This record gives sequence, C-alpha cells and structure tokens, in this order.
Amino acid sequence: MSARGALRWSLALAMLAVASTVTAASFGLAPIGVTIAAGELSGSVVVTNTGTDEVVIQARAYVWTQNGQESCTERREMVINPPIFKLAVGEQQLVRVASRTATPQQVERAYRVIFSEVPIGLPTDPGFHIRVAMDIPLYVEPVVRSSAQLAWRVERTVNGGRLVADNSGGRHFRLRDVRFQDGEKTIHTMPRIVVLAKSTLAIDLPEAAKIAQALRLIGQDDADQSISIDIATPRAP
Repeated sequence: MSARGALRWSLALAMLAVASTVTAASFGLAPIGVTIAAGELSGSVVVTNTGTDEVVIQARAYVWTQNGQESCTERREMVINPPIFKLAVGEQQLVRVASRTATPQQVERAYRVIFSEVPIGLPTDPGFHIRVAMDIPLYVEPVVRSSAQLAWRVERTVNGGRLVADNSGGRHFRLRDVRFQDGEKTIHTMPRIVVLAKSTLAIDLPEAAKIAQALRLIGQDDADQSISIDIATPRAP
C-alpha cells in the first residue's frame, strides 16, 4: 500500500471508531496495474460497483516521478475515456487510457491513475460518509526494449539509515512482500518497492539499520520469483 493509501485507510478507521452510522460506496478495479506496450494504442481498466449504493467515479492520470522522493503531477499527457461515469449496484464500466504523445523511444514512462468517488447530492442521514479513492500504476513501454539496472547503497542517518536505489535502466524495477534482513533478523518490511526508470528512490530505515553489519533485501519479482539482494553497509562511526 502506498503512503497515500495507508493514510486514507487510517482516516477511515478513525471515522469508523466514532461514528454511529457510516455509509460508504465501494468499487473494485481490475487489473491493479496497466502496461501499454509499444505499438499498442491504449490500455484498459474494468471498474465494478461492489457496494450497495449507486456511485459516480472520476478518473485522473498523474505523471509519476522519483527524484529521491516520489511525486505525482497532473498533466494532460493521457486521455481517459470515460473520465467520469455512474455505476448502479453491481454494474461495470470499461475505462480506456491512451497516451496523447508519441511512444517513448528508450525510457518507459510512468503514471498513477486515480479513481475517486464523486459525492452525489446531499447526505440523507447524520452519519459519516466515506468517499473511496484508489490508484493504480500505468506504464508506457518504449520502442527499444530495456531492463532495470539497479545500484543499491545504504546511508546511515541520525534516526537509523536510508536505502538508496539508483535505476539507470529504461524500465521500472518492482519487488513485493519485501523484507530487510540483518543476518537472520528482519528489521523492516514493506508491501512493495518500485524504482522507476532513470530514477532514484530513497527509503527510510528504522534505528536497527544503524548497527546492521550487512543488509539483505528479499522479495518477489513480477514473475513471482524470489529475489535476494545483498547490500553493503557503511562502517559504524
């Protein structure tokens, strides 16, 4: 789950704890990530209303970049059709996403597509109304097929450590169910790590990283293969 997704989930739990009645529309997305291959015109996502009420959904695409930290910027680089739509209970909608620009030549482009519930009229009961929003990654592949080229390093900080990943390749790198280990001891976990093409990502580590003699990164790649990466750590001062 992204930091943005975790924040939404925490806020939802807080509201549930104090509300006497809570209403929330629900919808699902499939697939949970889209890749537009070179030569293809578009990708698609199926949105399903899995809740008990009618719902209006709006979709927006944001350019996704990493320069140490992640950022998303709304630009008119992608066409979404339809950008806003209404779903009855159990109804589905096919949403197509296409690029306004030419296919990239050597470096994959990355986006986040955010699907969010739009309020319909005024609430008819005094409870809290939770508006759902979900985002998925979208990649536009280049003409020249490439792979990720990762270089990893650990930097010690006052609060612990920071793992820095530099991807000099033309494709993103992704691991899921990630564990950070010092020997046999797990010192940190993450649901996933994504390092975009030609980008740098910095990940804060806990205090235990300050005394780690070595660091091993373990996770599953997109082919469901187990990946183990040994990363040298700087000597403690």
